[in-house]
Amino acid sequence: MLLLLVPLLVLEAGLPAALYLARNRLLFFPDRTPAEAGRAWFGEGVEAALVAVRRRDGRALEAFDVRPAGAAPGGPVLLYLHGNAGCIADRGPLAGMLARGTGMRVFLVGYSGYGGNAGSPSEAEAVEDGRAAFDHLAASGVPAGRIFLYGESIGGAVALAVAAERRPAGVVVQSSFSSLSSMALRVYPWLPLAALLVRGEFRSVDRIREYGGPVLVVHGTRDSIVPLAEAEALAAAGGERATLLRVEGA
Repeated sequence: MLLLLVPLLVLEAGLPAALYLARNRLLFFPDRTPAEAGRAWFGEGVEAALVAVRRRDGRALEAFDVRPAGAAPGGPVLLYLHGNAGCIADRGPLAGMLARGTGMRVFLVGYSGYGGNAGSPSEAEAVEDGRAAFDHLAASGVPAGRIFLYGESIGGAVALAVAAERRPAGVVVQSSFSSLSSMALRVYPWLPLAALLVRGEFRSVDRIREYGGPVLVVHGTRDSIVPLAEAEALAAAGGERATLLRVEGA
Protein backbone atom coordinates (compact mmCIF):
# COMPACT_ATOMS: atom_id res chain seq x y z
CA MET A 1 0.00 0.00 0.00
CA LEU A 2 2.81 2.41 0.85
CA LEU A 3 4.48 1.73 -2.49
CA LEU A 4 1.23 2.78 -4.17
CA LEU A 5 0.29 5.68 -1.89
CA VAL A 6 3.61 7.52 -1.80
CA PRO A 7 3.89 8.02 -5.59
CA LEU A 8 0.20 8.99 -5.68
CA LEU A 9 0.69 11.61 -2.95
CA VAL A 10 3.78 12.96 -4.71
CA LEU A 11 1.78 13.24 -7.95
CA GLU A 12 -1.27 14.83 -6.30
CA ALA A 13 0.83 17.41 -4.45
CA GLY A 14 3.86 17.88 -6.68
CA LEU A 15 2.17 18.22 -10.08
CA PRO A 16 -0.31 20.93 -8.96
CA ALA A 17 2.58 22.86 -7.39
CA ALA A 18 4.55 22.63 -10.64
CA LEU A 19 1.50 23.72 -12.65
CA TYR A 20 0.99 26.68 -10.31
CA LEU A 21 4.60 27.84 -10.60
CA ALA A 22 4.49 27.52 -14.40
CA ARG A 23 0.96 28.92 -14.82
CA ASN A 24 1.95 32.04 -16.75
CA ARG A 25 3.86 29.94 -19.29
CA LEU A 26 0.84 27.63 -19.57
CA LEU A 27 -1.67 30.49 -19.90
CA PHE A 28 0.12 32.96 -22.18
CA PHE A 29 1.57 32.21 -25.62
CA PRO A 30 2.89 35.53 -26.93
CA ASP A 31 4.14 36.25 -30.43
CA ARG A 32 7.02 38.65 -29.75
CA THR A 33 7.29 40.03 -33.28
CA PRO A 34 6.89 43.83 -33.04
CA ALA A 35 3.66 45.20 -34.52
CA GLU A 36 5.57 47.53 -36.83
CA ALA A 37 6.81 44.48 -38.75
CA GLY A 38 3.93 45.19 -41.15
CA ARG A 39 2.09 41.90 -40.66
CA ALA A 40 -1.20 43.54 -39.69
CA TRP A 41 -3.86 43.83 -42.40
CA PHE A 42 -7.17 45.56 -41.73
CA GLY A 43 -8.89 45.45 -45.10
CA GLU A 44 -10.45 48.27 -47.07
CA GLY A 45 -12.63 51.01 -45.70
CA VAL A 46 -10.70 51.64 -42.49
CA GLU A 47 -7.71 53.69 -41.39
CA ALA A 48 -5.29 52.15 -38.89
CA ALA A 49 -2.45 53.80 -36.99
CA LEU A 50 0.13 52.27 -34.68
CA VAL A 51 0.21 54.28 -31.45
CA ALA A 52 1.93 54.03 -28.07
CA VAL A 53 0.01 53.59 -24.81
CA ARG A 54 1.90 54.62 -21.69
CA ARG A 55 1.44 52.60 -18.48
CA ARG A 56 1.63 54.13 -15.03
CA ASP A 57 5.13 52.72 -14.61
CA GLY A 58 6.24 54.52 -17.79
CA ARG A 59 6.49 51.47 -20.03
CA ALA A 60 5.04 51.83 -23.52
CA LEU A 61 2.61 49.37 -25.13
CA GLU A 62 1.89 48.91 -28.82
CA ALA A 63 -1.68 49.61 -29.89
CA PHE A 64 -3.63 49.91 -33.14
CA ASP A 65 -6.17 52.70 -33.49
CA VAL A 66 -8.60 51.57 -36.21
CA ARG A 67 -11.23 53.96 -37.57
CA PRO A 68 -13.84 53.31 -40.24
CA ALA A 69 -13.75 55.71 -43.18
CA GLY A 70 -16.03 58.68 -42.65
CA ALA A 71 -16.63 57.96 -38.97
CA ALA A 72 -17.97 60.97 -37.13
CA PRO A 73 -15.80 62.22 -34.25
CA GLY A 74 -17.21 61.72 -30.78
CA GLY A 75 -18.70 58.29 -31.46
CA PRO A 76 -18.33 55.20 -29.27
CA VAL A 77 -15.00 53.35 -29.06
CA LEU A 78 -14.49 49.59 -28.77
CA LEU A 79 -11.44 48.68 -26.67
CA TYR A 80 -10.43 45.16 -27.79
CA LEU A 81 -8.52 42.97 -25.32
CA HIS A 82 -7.21 39.91 -27.14
CA GLY A 83 -6.73 36.26 -26.18
CA ASN A 84 -3.68 34.49 -24.83
CA ALA A 85 -1.92 33.64 -28.11
CA GLY A 86 -0.35 35.68 -30.92
CA CYS A 87 -0.36 39.48 -30.76
CA ILE A 88 -2.41 42.47 -31.90
CA ALA A 89 -1.13 42.17 -35.49
CA ASP A 90 -3.00 38.85 -35.79
CA ARG A 91 -6.28 40.61 -34.94
CA GLY A 92 -6.00 43.17 -37.77
CA PRO A 93 -8.64 41.56 -40.03
CA LEU A 94 -11.04 41.17 -37.10
CA ALA A 95 -10.54 44.79 -36.00
CA GLY A 96 -11.19 45.97 -39.55
CA MET A 97 -14.35 43.87 -39.77
CA LEU A 98 -15.61 45.22 -36.43
CA ALA A 99 -14.87 48.81 -37.43
CA ARG A 100 -16.62 48.47 -40.80
CA GLY A 101 -19.56 46.49 -39.44
CA THR A 102 -20.32 48.67 -36.43
CA GLY A 103 -19.04 52.04 -37.63
CA MET A 104 -17.11 52.24 -34.35
CA ARG A 105 -13.54 53.16 -33.71
CA VAL A 106 -11.68 50.02 -32.54
CA PHE A 107 -8.65 50.25 -30.26
CA LEU A 108 -6.41 47.17 -29.83
CA VAL A 109 -3.73 47.13 -27.16
CA GLY A 110 -0.96 44.56 -26.84
CA TYR A 111 -0.11 42.99 -23.48
CA SER A 112 3.27 43.12 -21.75
CA GLY A 113 5.62 40.58 -23.30
CA TYR A 114 3.64 40.49 -26.56
CA GLY A 115 4.81 41.96 -29.86
CA GLY A 116 7.47 44.57 -29.19
CA ASN A 117 6.31 45.23 -25.62
CA ALA A 118 8.73 44.78 -22.73
CA GLY A 119 7.87 42.74 -19.65
CA SER A 120 6.37 39.30 -19.07
CA PRO A 121 2.67 38.44 -19.29
CA SER A 122 0.66 37.64 -16.17
CA GLU A 123 -2.81 38.42 -14.85
CA ALA A 124 -1.61 41.53 -13.00
CA GLU A 125 0.35 42.79 -16.01
CA ALA A 126 -2.48 42.19 -18.48
CA VAL A 127 -4.99 43.99 -16.25
CA GLU A 128 -2.60 46.93 -15.85
CA ASP A 129 -2.20 46.99 -19.65
CA GLY A 130 -5.99 47.12 -20.03
CA ARG A 131 -6.22 49.95 -17.50
CA ALA A 132 -3.53 51.87 -19.38
CA ALA A 133 -5.43 51.54 -22.68
CA PHE A 134 -8.69 52.68 -21.05
CA ASP A 135 -6.98 55.64 -19.43
CA HIS A 136 -5.26 56.50 -22.73
CA LEU A 137 -8.66 56.81 -24.40
CA ALA A 138 -10.06 58.81 -21.48
CA ALA A 139 -7.08 61.18 -21.54
CA SER A 140 -7.64 61.74 -25.27
CA GLY A 141 -11.17 62.96 -24.56
CA VAL A 142 -13.31 59.82 -24.81
CA PRO A 143 -15.71 59.65 -21.82
CA ALA A 144 -16.07 56.33 -20.01
CA GLY A 145 -19.73 56.31 -21.08
CA ARG A 146 -18.63 55.98 -24.72
CA ILE A 147 -16.08 53.18 -24.21
CA PHE A 148 -17.10 49.54 -24.68
CA LEU A 149 -14.75 46.69 -23.72
CA TYR A 150 -14.50 43.53 -25.82
CA GLY A 151 -12.60 40.65 -24.22
CA GLU A 152 -11.62 37.56 -26.21
CA SER A 153 -10.94 34.38 -24.18
CA ILE A 154 -8.46 35.34 -21.43
CA GLY A 155 -9.06 38.94 -22.54
CA GLY A 156 -12.61 38.55 -21.21
CA ALA A 157 -11.19 38.24 -17.70
CA VAL A 158 -9.03 41.31 -18.32
CA ALA A 159 -12.03 43.25 -19.67
CA LEU A 160 -14.18 42.50 -16.60
CA ALA A 161 -11.32 43.39 -14.23
CA VAL A 162 -10.92 46.78 -15.94
CA ALA A 163 -14.69 47.29 -16.10
CA ALA A 164 -15.04 46.73 -12.35
CA GLU A 165 -12.69 49.69 -11.79
CA ARG A 166 -13.37 52.04 -14.71
CA ARG A 167 -17.13 51.59 -15.35
CA PRO A 168 -17.35 51.56 -19.18
CA ALA A 169 -20.62 51.74 -21.13
CA GLY A 170 -20.73 47.98 -21.58
CA VAL A 171 -18.68 44.79 -21.91
CA VAL A 172 -18.66 41.95 -24.44
CA VAL A 173 -17.03 38.72 -23.21
CA GLN A 174 -16.34 36.14 -25.91
CA SER A 175 -15.23 32.50 -25.38
CA SER A 176 -14.14 33.22 -21.81
CA PHE A 177 -14.38 31.51 -18.42
CA SER A 178 -15.81 32.20 -14.98
CA SER A 179 -12.56 31.76 -13.02
CA LEU A 180 -9.18 30.07 -13.34
CA SER A 181 -9.98 27.66 -10.52
CA SER A 182 -13.16 26.57 -12.28
CA MET A 183 -11.20 25.92 -15.48
CA ALA A 184 -8.55 24.02 -13.52
CA LEU A 185 -11.22 21.69 -12.13
CA ARG A 186 -12.51 21.05 -15.64
CA VAL A 187 -9.08 20.45 -17.18
CA TYR A 188 -7.51 18.61 -14.22
CA PRO A 189 -10.44 17.05 -12.30
CA TRP A 190 -8.07 14.46 -10.83
CA LEU A 191 -5.86 17.22 -9.36
CA PRO A 192 -8.18 19.17 -7.01
CA LEU A 193 -5.19 20.88 -5.38
CA ALA A 194 -4.47 22.65 -8.68
CA ALA A 195 -7.84 24.43 -8.49
CA LEU A 196 -7.23 25.35 -4.85
CA LEU A 197 -3.83 26.87 -5.59
CA VAL A 198 -5.21 29.25 -8.26
CA ARG A 199 -8.32 30.18 -6.32
CA GLY A 200 -8.87 33.92 -6.59
CA GLU A 201 -7.03 34.32 -9.91
CA PHE A 202 -8.90 35.59 -13.01
CA ARG A 203 -12.05 35.78 -10.87
CA SER A 204 -14.42 36.96 -13.60
CA VAL A 205 -17.44 35.53 -11.77
CA ASP A 206 -16.83 38.08 -8.98
CA ARG A 207 -15.80 40.98 -11.20
CA ILE A 208 -18.94 40.78 -13.33
CA ARG A 209 -20.88 41.48 -10.12
CA GLU A 210 -18.51 44.29 -9.10
CA TYR A 211 -18.91 45.98 -12.48
CA GLY A 212 -22.68 46.31 -12.28
CA GLY A 213 -23.16 47.32 -15.94
CA PRO A 214 -24.48 45.50 -19.02
CA VAL A 215 -22.52 42.48 -20.26
CA LEU A 216 -22.98 40.36 -23.39
CA VAL A 217 -21.51 36.86 -22.98
CA VAL A 218 -20.87 35.17 -26.35
CA HIS A 219 -19.87 31.51 -26.60
CA GLY A 220 -19.81 28.72 -29.16
CA THR A 221 -21.77 25.61 -28.17
CA ARG A 222 -18.98 23.34 -29.47
CA ASP A 223 -16.05 25.17 -27.88
CA SER A 224 -13.51 22.42 -27.12
CA ILE A 225 -11.19 24.62 -25.02
CA VAL A 226 -13.54 26.55 -22.74
CA PRO A 227 -16.81 24.65 -22.16
CA LEU A 228 -20.14 26.43 -22.65
CA ALA A 229 -20.84 25.80 -18.96
CA GLU A 230 -18.21 28.41 -18.10
CA ALA A 231 -20.10 31.06 -20.08
CA GLU A 232 -23.37 29.99 -18.48
CA ALA A 233 -21.85 30.39 -15.01
CA LEU A 234 -20.50 33.82 -15.92
CA ALA A 235 -23.83 35.00 -17.32
CA ALA A 236 -25.66 33.68 -14.24
CA ALA A 237 -23.34 35.70 -12.01
CA GLY A 238 -24.22 38.82 -14.00
CA GLY A 239 -27.93 38.34 -13.33
CA GLU A 240 -30.39 40.45 -15.28
CA ARG A 241 -27.59 42.69 -16.55
CA ALA A 242 -25.98 39.84 -18.48
CA THR A 243 -27.17 38.37 -21.78
CA LEU A 244 -25.87 34.99 -22.95
CA LEU A 245 -25.59 34.55 -26.72
CA ARG A 246 -25.02 30.91 -27.65
CA VAL A 247 -23.56 30.50 -31.14
CA GLU A 248 -24.89 27.11 -32.19
CA GLY A 249 -22.36 24.74 -33.70
CA ALA A 250 -19.41 27.11 -33.28
